[in-house]
Amino acid sequence: WQRATGRFVLGMLVVLCLVGMAAPAAGQGQVELTVWSYLDPEDPSVKAYIERFQEQNPGIAVKYTAFPEDDYLDKVRTALSADSPPDIAVIEDKQWMQAGLVVELTPYLEEWGVDPADFAPGGMARATLPDGGIYGIGDHLGGNILFYNKALFDAAGAPHPSLTESMTWPEFDQACRQVGQPNRNPMQAVYGCSVQDWSFDIWSKWAWGEDGKTVLGNLNSDAMVQGYDLGTALVRDGYAPSASIEESLPGGMSDLFAQGKMAMIWSDFTEVAKYQEAGIDFGMGPFVVIEGSESFVDTWTTPWGTFTNSQHPEEALAFLEFMATDAQYIRAETSADPPLSLAVAEEIEWGQGDPIKEDYLAVLQQGKAQVFVPDSFIPVGLYPHTEDEIFRRLTTGGETDAKAILDAEAEAAQPALDQAWTEWDRLGQEGD
Repeated sequence: WQRATGRFVLGMLVVLCLVGMAAPAAGQGQVELTVWSYLDPEDPSVKAYIERFQEQNPGIAVKYTAFPEDDYLDKVRTALSADSPPDIAVIEDKQWMQAGLVVELTPYLEEWGVDPADFAPGGMARATLPDGGIYGIGDHLGGNILFYNKALFDAAGAPHPSLTESMTWPEFDQACRQVGQPNRNPMQAVYGCSVQDWSFDIWSKWAWGEDGKTVLGNLNSDAMVQGYDLGTALVRDGYAPSASIEESLPGGMSDLFAQGKMAMIWSDFTEVAKYQEAGIDFGMGPFVVIEGSESFVDTWTTPWGTFTNSQHPEEALAFLEFMATDAQYIRAETSADPPLSLAVAEEIEWGQGDPIKEDYLAVLQQGKAQVFVPDSFIPVGLYPHTEDEIFRRLTTGGETDAKAILDAEAEAAQPALDQAWTEWDRLGQEGD
């Protein structure tokens, strides 16, 4: 009996030793999923995504790397050139998609039960090619919208801007002049509005047409000329601050608005806390538009995607499925932004009971998809001159004839745009 017991104990020890040898230590045997972006690893949403995803997928360990935003594109391009990209990345360059380097997610979204129509179109367009293929999925919905100071409008007896309908440039001009109080001393001025060099063609189709291929007759249309004429005159006449005044302020135009010295400003939702702390009673609305245009808000997201030569394709797709589903709910818990999925925002009643968030979401409903233009193929830009140079000429450069400038720009830009599309199509053929 003792010999039998001894043999049994010895046998068990051998088995335990073998099991111990076969069993990996904690963390071993996991797939390491590399994720690159320019978002701070301490960002609450990023941390929550990684923690929740790893909880749901114990066999996957996320290795997250954040690069400075100015260096991010070069880092990814270098990795792609070396045939060693990360498994997951923020897909910021549509050339990667067109060249066949990024996995198209359209069939997978259907497999995951995710309807692209549930997501805000302006955000989805960031990772969608002209043929409709979807190559990335975003987590949040950001927007550049109009904020206005209710007290300044009331003091001037001016009607408040609409929450859901854009002002045209003539309407914006009238409101800005009605509430503004120009003064040669910038410290004494109360500006009626802010006018930026990108304000005039913020919706790309105004300059490049519905298909992104026709600049002649669009960039220099009567409505665009009118916008430039009115907007730059507001700067020349002192109703909107010049670029030099903006550059002198640490927080730019946002500082003037927080000080109660500007009645209307372009801003995003991240500035709301600043305005609230300053005691500004503000309202919101969509962007100013050229005459004849529907209302518009420029919206965006962070489009996450994976590359065709990812080392871990199945795990990468699992991460993207998580971003398209669970992350939409997590984002609403960890940031002030609504999720990119408007269906989820409605389901969780995002912002309900918070008048500011409710208004913000109402404004974002005017978000529209941008028209794609392959401008990255032209190093100096599609215009012979950059937007800020055109703006400078019409504000501080002594010129006032917007039509003459825009006619010349459109005439010179059309051949460059045609060439850009030729190169874009060639890139797609190489990718095939």
